[in-house]
Amino acid sequence: MSTIRGTSSSWREWTILYEDLKFPDGSLLGKGRFGEVHRAYWHQDVAIKLLNMDHVNDDRQLETFKQEVSTFRHTRHENLVLFVGCCLIPPRLGIVMNLCKGQTLYTHIHWRRDRFDMNKIINIAIQLCQGMSYLHGKKIVHKDFRTKNIFVEANNKPVITDFSIFSVKRLCQTSPHDFDIKGLYVPERWLCYLSPELSRMLKTWTSFQQVEELPFNEASDVYSFGTVWYELLTYEFPYKKLFTDAIIWQCCKGIKPGLTNLTVAKEIKDVLVQCWTYKPGERPNFHQLLKTFEKLPRKRLERSPSQPVHLSRSAESIF
Repeated sequence: MSTIRGTSSSWREWTILYEDLKFPDGSLLGKGRFGEVHRAYWHQDVAIKLLNMDHVNDDRQLETFKQEVSTFRHTRHENLVLFVGCCLIPPRLGIVMNLCKGQTLYTHIHWRRDRFDMNKIINIAIQLCQGMSYLHGKKIVHKDFRTKNIFVEANNKPVITDFSIFSVKRLCQTSPHDFDIKGLYVPERWLCYLSPELSRMLKTWTSFQQVEELPFNEASDVYSFGTVWYELLTYEFPYKKLFTDAIIWQCCKGIKPGLTNLTVAKEIKDVLVQCWTYKPGERPNFHQLLKTFEKLPRKRLERSPSQPVHLSRSAESIF
């Protein structure tokens, strides 16, 4: 039997031996620069995310992994994926969590093109704000809040995943399907979630060796939520037809798609304007957003048409 050396008592209760996990045929659920996600069984159906730690020296991988996942141990909320435990014997360093049922919000919006009525959209937004408000109340920043990290389970319950484990150095590794920023490679549409104050830092990097971890905070999470809200309303990403350099330039300048073609109530547009405010200190927090959504007059809210929202230089485009 494997033993775990050098593991403090605070970690022992959360430690799961990799060989104790049972993997069905075809267990691989997803694979990317962040690692692999497999379906498994450990007293219940679980998912294990085996993190890619190649961006860290071998002698520091275990401690770095512990730092990345330590916040998971202290979270319990119905709109956050449930942390079950972790595998702590290199090279298999993985987070074991409850298996999310359903598909990602990204899949619903951009692949299946599911149409949610406004009441469902607001209910999803309320629950997302509840989950994110809980995280921020525990001083946990998500860092990678986007529709690919939100699952929609039964009764349209959103479940937020992958909070607090984001790493820019892990992200900026070469992939043939990604977009080049001065020799750095980032996933398609990732920049749409990045706030102006963080986007400006990208312009200072000229090589992978200069990459540093970005100073994500609560305000940058709120900005990312604004993009998720935009996707829910339009079924599109902002900057849909722009190249990477143009996205960075417009984001740094605070230029956003115009909202004139978005036929919803003013209160709905106001959420976008507030979340995308150029100055981070002027953005609302998730508790304030939650109160805003709860007060929305549902009966007179209109659904956005399927027509695209075009880029504009009007006054409302610059927040």
